[in-house]
Parts: sequence; C-alpha cells; structure tokens
Amino acid sequence: MKKSVWVIDDDEIYQLIIKKQISKSGVFSEQHYFKSVKEVLHTIECSQLQLPDVILLDINMPQLDGWQFIEMLKNTYKDFKNQTSIYIVSSSIAYSDKERAKEYPEVTQFLSKPVSVEKLRDVANKKSPA
Repeated sequence: MKKSVWVIDDDEIYQLIIKKQISKSGVFSEQHYFKSVKEVLHTIECSQLQLPDVILLDINMPQLDGWQFIEMLKNTYKDFKNQTSIYIVSSSIAYSDKERAKEYPEVTQFLSKPVSVEKLRDVANKKSPA
C-alpha cells in the first residue's frame, strides 16, 4: 500500500534531489513539498489537506523551525502521532540535534541528508504509528 509524504525543507536543491529520490522509490502515491513551516500551516488552513503518513522535516529553517512545527502539530492535532511518522532530515552533524530528536516521542527517526531511495523504501515500509 502506497503512502503519502510531506517534505518540509527550505533548501531548493535538496527539494529537487528528494523529489527525484521519492519518484525513484515508487512508494509514495501522494507527495507535497513545502519550503517553510508557514507554507504548510497556510496550506492546512486554506485546504482540506489531510496529514500524511510520513513527514520528512528539516529542523533548521528560517522564521519557524522544525521543532516549532512539531510543537504546533501537537497543539493542533492531539492524536497526530498515531497517524503520521515524523523523520527529522538534516545535514546537521550536531550531536545536540540528534539528542533533541530523542526527546520528542513524535519523531520516529533522525536521518542524515541526502536520503537514499533504499531509506525511503524503509521509511514507507515501516508500520504506521496507529
């Protein structure tokens, strides 16, 4: 069964790369790409877009970062972690970022950029949170 995915990342080059990787993986039937947390929030408010099965979330973004996005999801969708798996995707090698990710039960895993086709298949094949 194919799943839905959101990619939230402000890096345009990475967006191009991950689009190609997702296409090659063949495991996500629905994809949405966002360059900022504000763009995601605006899209949710203005449409009937449902939360996806998987979110690939950058943590270092201007204005609102990935950590703030997780907090907003927790406040807006009380039960979101039962339907959506969040993967922090970052080029950060900071140990503190990896440790912080462990403090969020909503975060399934911390992934380093770039994410491979094989890793995307692994992500899609993991059992849904529910």
